[in-house]
Formats: sequence, structure tokens, C-alpha cells
Amino acid sequence: MSKATVFSAAQYGLADCSTATGLLVGTITFTGTSDTAEAPDHIGCVIGMAVYNQRKDVSIDGIVKTKGSGLAANVGTVLTIAEATNNSRTKLSEDLDVTADANAAVIVTGTTLTPTQTGFEGGGITGVYHPFLATNSPASLT
Repeated sequence: MSKATVFSAAQYGLADCSTATGLLVGTITFTGTSDTAEAPDHIGCVIGMAVYNQRKDVSIDGIVKTKGSGLAANVGTVLTIAEATNNSRTKLSEDLDVTADANAAVIVTGTTLTPTQTGFEGGGITGVYHPFLATNSPASLT
């Protein structure tokens, strides 16, 4: 098992991924975003604004854990991210100023596989977290 000695109060490294399936995470990014609507006055100056549809876009890059296994995440599925909650922080909903639905989760919106001649097979997953969208009982349409 590898080990790092850290001389800082700052967060170093990611959550232990020894039980990971599919992707050993190298980097993960949580980007808070929203939609806005503006109300202009009679000469076009903004005098009101609404911020709504808060969400987090999630981007994950890493190395495929087991040769031939792929990412273990398909587009349209719900993704569990070990790194989403640690150190008493909930990274998916923090900074959104909302109370999230208990069943909200990241929905996979894209995947990439990157085989290379001189390195390990890489992979990436993109997804979106809508805090008010319950993801525990999706309907399958055929």
C-alpha cells in the first residue's frame, strides 16, 4: 500500500479507491452552475435576476483498473462517487445553497476510453448532479 506524509492542513489526495470498479480516479472536478433569467428596465439595464436550476457538472479522469473491463459506467446510469463525500463535506450539493433530495445522484452523460501505445489505458466519465432529481427509480423506455 502506498503512503504519503503530508505536512499541511490542506486536503491532499483522493479517497481510497481500493474497492473501485472500472476507473482508478486520478482527478475529479465538481463545477457548480445554474441558469439565470434577467429583468431589464425600459432602457435595458438589469434591475432583477433569478438564479435557478442549480446543478453540479462532474468530470472524472483516471486509469482503467482492470485490463479489458472498461469503465463500469454506462451513459444514462447513476454513478456512485466515493470522493463526493469526505471530511464532513458533501461536494455535490455544497455551494449550491439548496437542500438536496435524498435520492439525488450523478447521472452519467458521457464516457471516454483512451488506449495508448506506451501507457496504461485511460478513461473519463462526465455526469451531472441535479439536487432535486431523485434517481432511485428511473423508467426504461424501449
